Amino acid sequence: MKKIIFILFLLFSNMMLSQNMVTIDTNVVCMPNEIARKILIDLNDLDRLKKNEVLFNNEISGLESKIKKQELIIVDLEKKDKESMVIIGANKEKYNLVEEDNKNLREEIHKLKTKTTIIEIVSAAFFATITYIQLFK
Repeated sequence: MKKIIFILFLLFSNMMLSQNMVTIDTNVVCMPNEIARKILIDLNDLDRLKKNEVLFNNEISGLESKIKKQELIIVDLEKKDKESMVIIGANKEKYNLVEEDNKNLREEIHKLKTKTTIIEIVSAAFFATITYIQLFK
């Protein structure tokens, strides 16, 4: 009898240990529909904002490259402007020198005209005197 009880005890204990344990699924979360909708809307907004962020970052980098190119153009134009100012200064100096030379030449021409006029008057008087002396003497 002891053996039968022992065998029965082993069988029942074996059955108890062989039963499947109930597992709880931790992936399923229960919440109200309204909260789940708000969460989905927030997740969709997050995805949309991430896409917009990528677009905005691309646009910002494009604008930064344009700004760098324009800054280089501005530097080149400023350099050209400085060179042009140097050329304009040289041309003004040359113009002033030419104007000064022209003024000096006008003064010399005026002196030469005065000199030739005086010579013509003196020579005319001299020839008139000689002619008068030749004719009336």
